[in-house]
Order: sequence, then structure tokens, then C-alpha cells
Amino acid sequence: MLWAIFAMMTSSVVLALARSLSERRVVVRAHDPNVTFYRDLLTEADEDLRCGLLASEDAVTTRAEIERRLLASLNSACEGRPHASRRGGERRGAAALAIFLMLPLVALASYLKVGAPSQPDMPIASRPSNGDFSLAAAVPDIHAGQAGANIAGLPPEQRSNAIRGMVAELAEKLSKDGHHLQGWLQLIRSYAALGEREKAEAAVASARAQLAGDEQASASVDELVRQLRLEE
Repeated sequence: MLWAIFAMMTSSVVLALARSLSERRVVVRAHDPNVTFYRDLLTEADEDLRCGLLASEDAVTTRAEIERRLLASLNSACEGRPHASRRGGERRGAAALAIFLMLPLVALASYLKVGAPSQPDMPIASRPSNGDFSLAAAVPDIHAGQAGANIAGLPPEQRSNAIRGMVAELAEKLSKDGHHLQGWLQLIRSYAALGEREKAEAAVASARAQLAGDEQASASVDELVRQLRLEE
């Protein structure tokens, strides 16, 4: 439920920013094909979340990638403006992008602090192997509350390194025990969101090999690959 709330908040703010940018003196046409495409993807993600086709813990990562591309498309469409208006637009775009980038990080920090309340406070090795598998659970050496506070207070570069470190630990865990579907889906989404396409594709190959005997799990991996367009 918490992931769903974060996802809806992020989507609402980004769409509001997109609308604000499009209403300036030199507007981005509402029927621009790229903008329309990414807005449709956001709508589809909402429907998938409501219908249960998309796990709530994966929603923020999916939206982050779609919304990042939406803002990039909006900024690209504005590049043809006159110089005077472009300067103000660049400042607005930078401010909007900064807000957009901060929202998922704040959501992640908050989840690390208050999320997964049903999980016992113990090392991951002591937890049931069939329990929920999440990015936060893959960081056994960091207390959830401390991690959330530390990440929120870090400079952008260090914050990015901290998140990449958590993704690396998730990858390491899966290399030792690769029979967790949600773990593989989270890892693939994380690599895609970080722009590491080759690692995402390698994770897809590993997931397919590890989950080869589970048709439903393999289908879930294939569906995610289609959503992220990793094999185009």
C-alpha cells in the first residue's frame, strides 16, 4: 500500500510539472507523439497497479523510468525556442527535474525507514527463504531507519552511490540464491532505471536461466523485458 501511495504521488507531481512546462509562452504541443506515448505508459502503469498485474513494490521504479523519459522528451521539444525564452525554460526544466529526481529518493528513504513492518529485525540470512524479497531486504548491514536518514541527507553523487551499492548487494544475493522472482524483477528494473542496459540484459539472461523450470516466473520476466524494451 505504501508503494502505491508513493507511486501515485510521484506520478501526480510529474504530470503537474509537465503541464506547467507546456503552458509557457512557447508551448510543447499536447499532441507531440513522444509526450503522448510516455503519458499513455503512465496511464497503463496505473491500470496494471490497480489490476494487480504490477507488484506495488515495483511501481516506483517503473514510474521513475517512464517519468524520466517524459521529462527528457519535454526538454528536448523545447530546445527550438528563441534564446531569451529558452534560458528561462532551462531554469524551469532544471528545477522540475531536480524535484522529480528527489521524489523517488525521498520515497525510497521513507520506505527504508518504515517499510516492510512485518519483517523481523534480524539479519537477512536468518529470515525465511520464502519471505518477501525486496531491495531494502538485500542490505543486511544497514539499519533501515539509519539508511533512510543517511540517504536523504547525502549529496546527489553520494546518494547515487549509496543506491547503486544496494543494487549491487541485491545482485550479489541473487548470484548465491537465484530462485527469487521478485528479486530478479527488482534487479532488472533497478539497472534499467540507472541506465545500465547491459547489466539489465545480463540480469535478464541470468533470471531466465535460474527460473527456467517455472513457466509463470519466466513469463513475468518476459513481460518486464517487453515493458522496458530491453530486447529491441
